[in-house]
Amino acid sequence: MSDRSKYDVSVQHFATRPIAAVRARLPVSKVSSSFRPYLDQVYAARAAGIELDGQNIFVYHAVSDVAGVVDAEFGVGANAPFTPVGSVVYTHTPSGDVATVTHWGDYAKLSEAHAAVLSWCRSNGRGLAGTSWEIYGHWTGNPADARTDVFYLLG
Repeated sequence: MSDRSKYDVSVQHFATRPIAAVRARLPVSKVSSSFRPYLDQVYAARAAGIELDGQNIFVYHAVSDVAGVVDAEFGVGANAPFTPVGSVVYTHTPSGDVATVTHWGDYAKLSEAHAAVLSWCRSNGRGLAGTSWEIYGHWTGNPADARTDVFYLLG
């Protein structure tokens, strides 16, 4: 995409991806201020032999009985299956047809990418399955080059 300030939503088929993750239930509004201790546990599990690819992946499952709350999996791509290490478990992203968009730059504006996908789904009559996830690109040192791919599983 030549203009990184615009969002071009597309539908793709996403194959499941293995992750090492710690699960938590929390308000969506607290995700950006609460993820680090969970992610730190995942990276610390490398000492137990867990092989990570270094790409952070956050999966969100809507909690139907509590508005604004998600069951989150804060994780990192896993290179091989493993037995749990403390709170760190081997799991996967969902697979299936997704509405997706790439966000470039400031993580504080990531909500704009989510809003673009949700608006596109409403405009195109596409139902949602209740699960979304973000895959964070490898850090380059330049905040403008920070890439986050946002996915919503279609229903």
